[in-house]
Amino acid sequence: MTVAARSLYDVLGVTSSADGDTLRSAFRQRARVLHPDHGGDATDMQELHEAWTVLSDPTRRAAYDRELERTAPSSRPGSTTSTTPPPTDAPTAARRPAGSAVRRTSRRQAWVAGVQAQIIRLSRLAGRSATQTMLIRGPRADRAGYEAVVADIVTALASDTEPRLRAARAAGAAPLDLGVAATLVGIRLEAERIRRETTTADDEVLMRAELLDRMWDVLAHELPSGLTAQLGGNPDLARRLRRR
Repeated sequence: MTVAARSLYDVLGVTSSADGDTLRSAFRQRARVLHPDHGGDATDMQELHEAWTVLSDPTRRAAYDRELERTAPSSRPGSTTSTTPPPTDAPTAARRPAGSAVRRTSRRQAWVAGVQAQIIRLSRLAGRSATQTMLIRGPRADRAGYEAVVADIVTALASDTEPRLRAARAAGAAPLDLGVAATLVGIRLEAERIRRETTTADDEVLMRAELLDRMWDVLAHELPSGLTAQLGGNPDLARRLRRR
């Protein structure tokens, strides 16, 4: 008996009719349980974030829903899934990638996973430093509140690693600087997402914005000023949101 693959809604533990607030709440609850800092599994955490990345974006979610409906067994009455193996005389290359291609792919995946782990480590450290600064300057929440937001930010920064690595390379990052530079690319993208989606900034949004701005400063000290300029500089998100 074949077990059906879980949908992204299953990963978040919600129904396909869940609204945006329900999705966000479910993501945060699951993230607190699955986050490696709290004893969770990194693979499960990555799966959770991938589900959130798709379902939190209306365009991506609509496309996913269409694909989910198209591939659902109930949408194809009377259809059957072929279990016929490929013909024995089919070329080997058609049945599986060549060994060298598999090894190249495996090496690249391992390298990307290594950089992703570095991004997670760097963003956690920067988040802790930023939290300490915010608690001293004038906190909007207690330490636990800041740590929950930092956990969300870390998850966001660890997503879409490959395109962020490409952006870091395009900006001129040296191989040893790629982890830091890719993290800064992620901070800029997350700041842009918040700026684009925010109409009125409440305390939680401003807290997230202040953390992102401070995390940028913490990490930018690791890189040459010319490179950080090429990466776009500090997003200055909190000030921009306050001016609205």
